[in-house]
Amino acid sequence: MIRATLAALALAAIGSVGVAPALAQSADPATRAAAMRLIETMKIGDQLDQAYVTMTPMMAKSALAQIEANQSSRPLFEQLTKGEYARKQKLEAIIGEEYLAAMRAQLPRLKAEYAREYAAAFTLAELESLNRYFADGAGAKFIAQTGELQAKLTGVSQRIGMEVGMVAIPKALERTKAELEAETNK
Repeated sequence: MIRATLAALALAAIGSVGVAPALAQSADPATRAAAMRLIETMKIGDQLDQAYVTMTPMMAKSALAQIEANQSSRPLFEQLTKGEYARKQKLEAIIGEEYLAAMRAQLPRLKAEYAREYAAAFTLAELESLNRYFADGAGAKFIAQTGELQAKLTGVSQRIGMEVGMVAIPKALERTKAELEAETNK
């Protein structure tokens, strides 16, 4: 029951995001192999994993909100949380852990599909050139620094986002109040 309800909600959430178009196909096995080497050289799997780790709390929070708001899953939510904040936090943590585990299980598939797209976008010669570039020198350094840079850039984005929120939210509240009062006075 719990798994079925959560699975239905997860599918609904995925459906709202949209479905990727059909994957491009490359008939050349050498090009596909070079593309897969590039995916490995560029550490796309590590980058995706880092993105999942970053997204997991947001996805868990969103899923929990959907479970709580959905009329059919609300009784299950209430049964599991019993109105206790700590139990709600535990449920959110478990959803996050399961989401991360499920996404990590899809990494091989994602890398294969990414490689298929790279194989469709680049020639064999271009992929081999990219592989050489990212395997050595500045390209290798770029790959080595990507994780740390992404973490720093995420921090910068979060900091600036908070600053933006501190400006936007008070203005939004003032504007909403004024517009709602104007509608009331009509």
